[in-house]
Amino acid sequence: MTMPIERTRHLIQAGAFLRDLAANMALPKQVRTEAYRLLRHFPSISDVEAIAANEAHLQEVTKSPLRPNLLVTEFDPEWLRGYTHGPHVGG
Repeated sequence: MTMPIERTRHLIQAGAFLRDLAANMALPKQVRTEAYRLLRHFPSISDVEAIAANEAHLQEVTKSPLRPNLLVTEFDPEWLRGYTHGPHVGG
């Protein structure tokens, strides 16, 4: 079972990975173009934070145990260690 913090970390890392792929001139142009295309529609770090904050607010309002949070609002910069171009910031 994936925990909300793991899901959040992996979303942020996947965005950073796509960003690194799109910028890696050692890769074939087709790979870089596909990474860029996917990245254009991938949630940015601010999107992930907004979704997590909205989920936390819904949980607070509804107080329903049947509506678990899928993401968390905490973000650890260590999650991006090794990703040269940092998080996906949109655009």
